[in-house]
Amino acid sequence: MTQNPGVRLDIFLSDRNVDPVEEGYDLVVRIGHLSDSTLVARLLTTTRMVLCASPAYLSRNGSPSHPDELIHHSTLAYSYYGSGDEWKLRQAQGMELKVRVEPKIHVNNGATCRTLALAGHGIIFQPDFMMNSDLQKGALTEILPDWKGESMGIYAMYPTRNLLPLKVKLLCDFLADSLRIPPWCIDDDDPWARLSAAD
Repeated sequence: MTQNPGVRLDIFLSDRNVDPVEEGYDLVVRIGHLSDSTLVARLLTTTRMVLCASPAYLSRNGSPSHPDELIHHSTLAYSYYGSGDEWKLRQAQGMELKVRVEPKIHVNNGATCRTLALAGHGIIFQPDFMMNSDLQKGALTEILPDWKGESMGIYAMYPTRNLLPLKVKLLCDFLADSLRIPPWCIDDDDPWARLSAAD
């Protein structure tokens, strides 16, 4: 807003996939693998799923030493996560594992899932960008750091490339520039970055 003080934004937050054409939106942001669509998709950055819990939860319940132990823990499941109650994990060396969990709570909103984890209700499996601030402050602790979820794109999507409104182009450019700044971008020295390129 500082760079473009004349800009007005109407922001609608929803975890469901909205149809920008049918519902009248200029632009939507989506995370994850994209289904076939008539929308134009512009990759803004990537994110990776991480396992986290609050220090209070870990103090009461201990920290799992292997993904197979997640079944014995309270987990908080994000309802829109594609594989449901089966979490797909992989090590930097490439070993993959599908782990079945029995969530204590299912939530259809990522921010609420994070709030429940901060309150000590269980382990979450969420995109790293949602957790970075809490991890840096110590409000959440990453568990099983050798195991992470798949790399996923964060995309700006809009109906057509023909006659793209300047406001949409400028917003896409702004988002892409903003998301290049760490912690958004993956460090090339990070062994996980090599896997991201292969995903």
